[in-house]
Amino acid sequence: MKLKDLIQPPPSETYVKNSSPLVTALLIIAGLLWYVTQYGSIIALVLALFVLMGQKMLLAQANKDFHEMYLSRQQFETTQNPDYLRYIRARSEQMLRDNKVLSDKAKREIAKLQAYVAENLKEENPQ
Repeated sequence: MKLKDLIQPPPSETYVKNSSPLVTALLIIAGLLWYVTQYGSIIALVLALFVLMGQKMLLAQANKDFHEMYLSRQQFETTQNPDYLRYIRARSEQMLRDNKVLSDKAKREIAKLQAYVAENLKEENPQ
């Protein structure tokens, strides 16, 4: 087995990009710093912990946002209220603008939801 195969992250099906390469690098830096300064090693480990906690928070938020958008889609199919489609459009645009670590899976699902909105939302006449 090659070293490159060992350090590759497992295939991910989440909505947020994997942060394991960054965490691995921080752990290696912490190990190297241990011989020079233990405080530097502790700082690198704390940074790795912050990265992991940040990824967990971003993943929880992305899961919540996608859940709400899919519920809005179901409600639109039930009630035909266009406000649900407007919510999907606004939320998906905000996710693309604010979250820079969305995975390819998340971007594909957002594109599908936006296409659904575009085909079902009757644009109001501009005045």
